[in-house]
Amino acid sequence: MRTVFMLMVILFTVEVYPQDIRVRSVKRITPEDKGSYLLTGVVPGSGYLLVAGGGYNGLSLLDIRRGSLIRVTDEPGAGYEPAATADGKKVFYRSDSFTDNMKYSSVYSYDIESGEKKLVMEKGRDVLLPAVTGNAVLLKSEGGMRIEQAGPELKSAGDRAFVVTEEMMPVLYRGGERKELMPNGDGFYIWTSLSPDGTMILYNYQGRGTYICDLSGKVLHDLGRINAPRWFNDRLVIGMDDRDDGHRITSSEIVYYSLAGKKGAPLTSTPGRAEMFPFAFGNRRIAFCTDNGEIYIMKVRVR
Repeated sequence: MRTVFMLMVILFTVEVYPQDIRVRSVKRITPEDKGSYLLTGVVPGSGYLLVAGGGYNGLSLLDIRRGSLIRVTDEPGAGYEPAATADGKKVFYRSDSFTDNMKYSSVYSYDIESGEKKLVMEKGRDVLLPAVTGNAVLLKSEGGMRIEQAGPELKSAGDRAFVVTEEMMPVLYRGGERKELMPNGDGFYIWTSLSPDGTMILYNYQGRGTYICDLSGKVLHDLGRINAPRWFNDRLVIGMDDRDDGHRITSSEIVYYSLAGKKGAPLTSTPGRAEMFPFAFGNRRIAFCTDNGEIYIMKVRVR
C-alpha cells in the first residue's frame, strides 16, 4: 500500500510540476502575401498570431490555418509588444509619431470580432506600452495612469497585478499601489513579464542573464543565458539563445528552462536558420519567427 501511495504522489507531482518540453513537429506558416514578418505576440484561445513588418511597423493578425492576414493598422511602432486580452477578443497597441525630434505615442484597442479600432489613450509623451492582465489593461503616460476592464473580470481588483518597465526598471502595480523593483540592484531591466498565476516576475538584467523574482523583488531563480524570455506556463520559460558578430545575428536557437528541474535545454538545432522570439501558443504549441521573417509553429509535449 505504501508503494502504491508513493507512486501516486510521484505521478501527481509530475503532472503538477512539468519539468521538460519535447518537440513533436515544426511547421512553417506562409502568409497569403508571402511576405516577411516579425512575430510579436499571440491571441489566446484563437488561431491568430500577431505579426509586424520591419522595424515593428504596422500590426496584423495571421491565421495559422489559412495564412490569411487581417490588417489591424499600418501605423509606425504598432507591432512592438502589442497585448491581447485573455478572452482573445481585443488587442491593445501603441503607435508612435515624432514632432520636432520628440516622440509622441497613442494607445488603441482593436476588437477582433468587429474590426473596430478605438483610441484609448490620447497622443502624449512617455506613454507606456499597454499592459494586459486577464481582460484588464493598464494605461499610463506622463499625464497619469488608469486601469480599464476590456472584458469579463477574471480576478478581483485587489488581486490584479501588472508589471511594466519604466525607465528600464520593473514596476509592479497592484491594488492601487505602485512598487519599484530592482531585484539585482541598479541597472537596466528588459523583457519583464508577470507569470500566468500572477506570483512571479520574469526579466533580463543588463544582458547578463535572465532571472525570476517574487512580487517583493526577492530573486528566486537564475535561468542563465536566455534572451527574449517568455512564460510557457508557471513552471517553464521559453526564449532564445542568440549570437552575433557585433553587426548581425549569426545564430539563434529556441531554448527552454524548467523551474522544477532547475535546468535549461535547446528545443531547436538548426545551424542554417536563426530562430527567434518564441511565444507560448496554448499549452501544446510554441510560435516563433526567424531573422528572415519566416513564421513557424512548433507542436510540443510537456511532461
